Amino acid sequence: MITPQAERRFYDSQYTPFLALPDHALRIDRQVLAGNLANPGHPFYERRRLYGAAMQALTAEPLAGLQVLDYGCGPADFGLWLATEGACVTLLDLSPAAIELGLKRAAASGVPVRGIAADASRLHMLRDGEFDLVFACAALHHTLKYPDALAELVRVMKPRARLVLAETWGGNPLLNLARRYRARAAGEAEEQGEGIIFSRAELRALRPHFCDIQVRHLNLLAMGKRLLRGRLTHAWARGLVRALESADAALLSLAPALSAWCGEAVITARRRERL
Repeated sequence: MITPQAERRFYDSQYTPFLALPDHALRIDRQVLAGNLANPGHPFYERRRLYGAAMQALTAEPLAGLQVLDYGCGPADFGLWLATEGACVTLLDLSPAAIELGLKRAAASGVPVRGIAADASRLHMLRDGEFDLVFACAALHHTLKYPDALAELVRVMKPRARLVLAETWGGNPLLNLARRYRARAAGEAEEQGEGIIFSRAELRALRPHFCDIQVRHLNLLAMGKRLLRGRLTHAWARGLVRALESADAALLSLAPALSAWCGEAVITARRRERL
């Protein structure tokens, strides 16, 4: 069983090396983020459709002046981008190294942010109803396994505050099996979370606390991109991914019900006014 302590150690080890990077390599804004999504040599390229859809959801309403929580921020790319768009951003992560990195990147990007290293099930340092918007990128599926994490998330959100999630989606049992096999074959640590995937069960957990829940499913056949990880700098690999994405568009237009078998999703919701 994964513990918060083990997860903290794992992610500290992942983020600490980035602290040595120079400021120019740490800076982030809309242009840099868009460039990373378009760069086949950047890790974001593989998830460019997911992250692009998340950015669309985040900018569906004005950001300037909003109190925003980047929940499970990791290297804080999206939280810092939101700060450059005028939001008042708090970075939250279990890993102190992630928060140190996020604050260093904020300084390099010229934006003020608050950083908090804390267990998501114990957020006493955050006020009730503090946030207008919470964004979590591949994070909520990690924290929901811990008691009180969902209650704490709901507590710190204002009534009608927005929740935007960018997640792997677990509606396809064949894909879930392939994920587990690939993670084992790659020797990935349990703390990396490949075995914990957002699915209908997590949506059911959200429903008592959130309304207006919308799920935008992405990538059915195009989840084959995972098999091309590390090869997307090659034109043939990018061409294959684009062909799979085109096939998805045709297939899902003919059979929309197959969208539940896609491998990624952007989930949006609003905290209920009365709980």
